[in-house]
Amino acid sequence: MSDLDPSALLLTATTAQPRPGTLRVTVTGEIDMVTCPRLDAELDHAVAAAPERLVVDLLGIGFCGVTGVASLGRLRTRCAETGIDLTLKPSRVVRRALDNAAIAPLFRLEERLIAR
Repeated sequence: MSDLDPSALLLTATTAQPRPGTLRVTVTGEIDMVTCPRLDAELDHAVAAAPERLVVDLLGIGFCGVTGVASLGRLRTRCAETGIDLTLKPSRVVRRALDNAAIAPLFRLEERLIAR
């Protein structure tokens, strides 16, 4: 029997370099206590690559708990300390979590326009 990491079923993160100097981490699933270590590891790897710009695409996130908000806050701090320009593309759920924690204004958010 293999040791299956349950976080792999609940959260996926892929990293791409769409242009020189820019890394894009696309995250889908849920950010909670189980998946947060997986997310942190992926984001740590992206910061360690020292891009000029880091875009974290969270449009595929359906749940973001307090640990997810804390993870994004730590990412913001690491990027500020290393001079990385950080942009988040939040889903509605992530935006609501950032708003509820009163930290949304601390981030550069690239939001989707929703047609009405």
